[in-house]
Amino acid sequence: MQRPLRYTYDGLPIAPDPPFGAAIIVRRPAAGSARDAQYLVLHRALHGPDYAGDWAWTPPSGSRQPGEAVLGAALRELAEETGLVVADTDLRALDLSGRWVRFGLDMPAGTNARVDPEHDRLDWLSLDEAIARCQPATVADGLRLAAGATAATLAFRPLRIADVPELLTWQHSSHAIRWFPERLDFAAAQRKYGPRIAGDSPVRVHVVAADGQDCGYIQHYRTGDVDPSALDPDAIGLDFSIGVEELTGRGLGPQLIWSYVRDVVVPAHPAARHVEASPDRANTRSIRALTKAGFEMGASEPGPETRCVLDVVKFFGADRG
Repeated sequence: MQRPLRYTYDGLPIAPDPPFGAAIIVRRPAAGSARDAQYLVLHRALHGPDYAGDWAWTPPSGSRQPGEAVLGAALRELAEETGLVVADTDLRALDLSGRWVRFGLDMPAGTNARVDPEHDRLDWLSLDEAIARCQPATVADGLRLAAGATAATLAFRPLRIADVPELLTWQHSSHAIRWFPERLDFAAAQRKYGPRIAGDSPVRVHVVAADGQDCGYIQHYRTGDVDPSALDPDAIGLDFSIGVEELTGRGLGPQLIWSYVRDVVVPAHPAARHVEASPDRANTRSIRALTKAGFEMGASEPGPETRCVLDVVKFFGADRG
């Protein structure tokens, strides 16, 4: 059943399906400090300066319109509320699940913003000051997410034969080996990955580098090309692994998945409507990373796996060619 439309203060319709809007956590280096950051918060003043309350301070945020892509809504609201115009590749996925999504954005030192008619002032504050200003606590959740997440520059390059020994090291590491029961040796890995490296397989494998350090791999494929019985043969399948344990559990997974879909999968498959992954039900870290990257848990596969699906049109829009 379709929900009735709700409207913003200025009469614009709000998307009837979640996510209903986006918050963008903007930060810049504090003056004279390479480690400390300042977070941008805005004071809402829709009904004048006397209209204030615990909810009045927020990060830049706003509603998604019916049919509007989530990414496009975030970029539009950021520009409208702050005057900051950035590329879609500048936004990091913090948590794209639920009713309201959160992106992160790091700007250079000295970056300035301006307020729109919905706000009367802004501040660049330390993390603790920004959290204290943004009440209730749920409003400040995005600030906490941004502060706790790794903010690495990610890059993807095609897997090479020379990468196979390191790939095996990642698969055999203590935190990952449970999910690779094949226990490949080098010869078996060459047989498995050789056709993928040569382009003779529908599976495309990429090494992930975070701040220039190779730290794992990720691969994609049209599901119907590897499994004739796939529920959605035109969906793009996805598998990934962060091989460096020190980088796990720090919010890198959602950023990695989101960036790979945006930068590699969508350009390679512009007509695809869905991206899916099927991690083991017990692999809670992978499932959590996928959901924070916008995937929803769908029908379970036969066996121990659970199917997670990203609606590409909802997040990136229909016109991606």
